[in-house]
Formats: sequence, structure tokens, C-alpha cells
Amino acid sequence: MNQPLTVEQVCFFRDNGYLILRNVLDQALMARTRDAWWDAAPPELRRDDPESWVGAFADSRFTWKYRERSSEPWMIELLYGNATLQAVARQLLGPDLETPERIRGIYCVFPDTDATARPARFHVDAHAFHLGVVGYVDDVPPDGGGFTVWPGSHKDFYHFFKTAYTFNPVEERKDHWDTDVWRTVLQIEPVHTYGSAGDVVLWHHRIGHGAGHNRSRQVRQAVLYDFCRADLKAVQDEATPADMWRDWPGISAG
Repeated sequence: MNQPLTVEQVCFFRDNGYLILRNVLDQALMARTRDAWWDAAPPELRRDDPESWVGAFADSRFTWKYRERSSEPWMIELLYGNATLQAVARQLLGPDLETPERIRGIYCVFPDTDATARPARFHVDAHAFHLGVVGYVDDVPPDGGGFTVWPGSHKDFYHFFKTAYTFNPVEERKDHWDTDVWRTVLQIEPVHTYGSAGDVVLWHHRIGHGAGHNRSRQVRQAVLYDFCRADLKAVQDEATPADMWRDWPGISAG
């Protein structure tokens, strides 16, 4: 089997719950992605006028999730069909992957140039999957709204849930922030990822994460997909196993 990740990279992902890979995505497909969401953007957002981007979608924390074209073959090809990402997913999860009908979509974070940075906020995704991928389809500078992770929090959150992959907290509370686990993760210094068009961030499904505050002068443009093993539906509601890497042969064998 092709093993694109080094031992050091696998260990970094195991310990931190995320990993950045550089220059992975196809240039032509990234250009098509940028064109697609600009074609769909509201008329007040003018592609040739950066001033029109500042403060856009302020009522939704400056984000826009464009999903309408997520099932088109070229969009699926951008992430799921990428040869490097396929090889990485098979290295970590094994050879049998679920074939998707769509990706998550194009996730944009618009500039908010307020001098005071907003507090970083995290969440854990509620749907079942294994390996998340965030692909930057345009350059993302530091403080440019990059995908933000709380390193190591996947290990804190793993046993916070009754089941292996579904969102079923052990402590049934309306406010999950008022638990020892969430308070522990709040003490972790978040990492705001950034990079060039074509870079991707891999992340474990239980890691605390969120969108960073975009204090740059450009729109953060990213595409998201969740790699899943073919047996996910059969095991997703099982009790959380003691070994968090049970379903990750590329890590448990290391």
C-alpha cells in the first residue's frame, strides 16, 4: 500500500489530532471552485472590490457555507478523488472507504478587520465520520480566518461520548461547557492554521475546532470533506471502545 505519510507525520496526527499537508490540491479544480462560489455570491459582494467583502454575513459570524454544488463530480474529485488524500486516508483508515455522493461544500470566512480579536470558540461535530479534511482553495494568511484546532483535545473528547462516532455525551447537560472536559480543553492554546492555495488540514473527528477570526483583507475559501471507513454505519452507535485507534490501522499498528 502507498504510504505517503512519514512515521513522524503519523505520530504528530496521533498526538495532536491534526496535520497540515502542503500543495496537495489540483490547481484547475481550485480555480473552478473559486469561480463557482463567486458566481453564486450575492450581488453586493463584488469580486473585484475587496472593500465589499469586509463585514459580509455579519449576522452569521462572518461565514457562508455554500453547499449547492457539493454533489457535482468535479467537486467530489477535488477532495475525495485527490490521489494524495486517497492514499493518506487508506494509510490511516485501511483500504475500504465509503464512496461519497457529495462533499460538505465551500466554506468562506469574510474579513472582519475589527482591531479587537474575537475569542476563539470551538465545537465538536455532531455527525459521524473518521477523518476530516479542510482544503484551502486560495491563500490564507495568518489571522486570515483559518481552520482552528485545539491540539490534543481529540483525546479529551474521545471518552466524553457514550458512542464511538455519534454525538451522545456521557453527561446529559444543556450546557456542555460546564464540564471538566470542556474546561480542560479551554486551557489549550488553539492553533490557527494558514497556508497557500492547495494546502490541506487533516483532523480527527473528535477534535475541538472552529473558524478563526479573519482579520485579513481577503475571503478565506476552503472546501471540506469527511473520509469514512465503509463500515462506519455498522459501528457508529457502538459503545466507545477503550482504544481510540481501534478503527485506524495506520495508527494502531505504529
